Amino acid sequence: MMFVTHLTALIVLLCPFPSVRGSEVRGFLGQSVTLPCTYSVTHNGETEMCWGRGWCTAYSCADTLIVTNGKTVTYTISTKFHLDGKIEEGNVSLTVDHLSEEDSGWYCCRIEIAGLFNDQINHSNLLVSEGNEVPTYTNSPTEQNSTPHSTIPEKLADSLMTPILLAFRVSVLICFIAITVLLCRWKCNYPAKEILS
Repeated sequence: MMFVTHLTALIVLLCPFPSVRGSEVRGFLGQSVTLPCTYSVTHNGETEMCWGRGWCTAYSCADTLIVTNGKTVTYTISTKFHLDGKIEEGNVSLTVDHLSEEDSGWYCCRIEIAGLFNDQINHSNLLVSEGNEVPTYTNSPTEQNSTPHSTIPEKLADSLMTPILLAFRVSVLICFIAITVLLCRWKCNYPAKEILS
């Protein structure tokens, strides 16, 4: 039982946790709204990405709406969804036209950044209501009318955390393997010692 507990803890620690961000965007019936998503082309190069409905899985977008190759859109499910920013400069914010109540809900922007577990994931919760005010962006429950872009300290923290988390996962894996080998040796040798005595 203890072995199963340790194995479960290891899986939780080592499973992929890409960089995840979230925001809330308000839009209004019949109008257009833009869900924010950007990445640094200077730091990561032009890279593939996708937009989907709901939450991204560990390796892909669910219910894919749009796919790009880092330069241009290679797939779109409908003209209702489009990217108006400069894709080659890392602006892959999604514009949704002719909003209806069915458009409410979670959207996921997944940017495939090279390296192990480096993908950047932005979740946006779109709230569609009646009215004609300007849509607002909320990055936290207490932040109102904030811009969707991350600040420099946030970007620096994100870029530093990925290698630290990877190193931590590798060290945990090494420790787990060492403990497993020691337990195997002890359990395999213990009955033999009992029989001999």
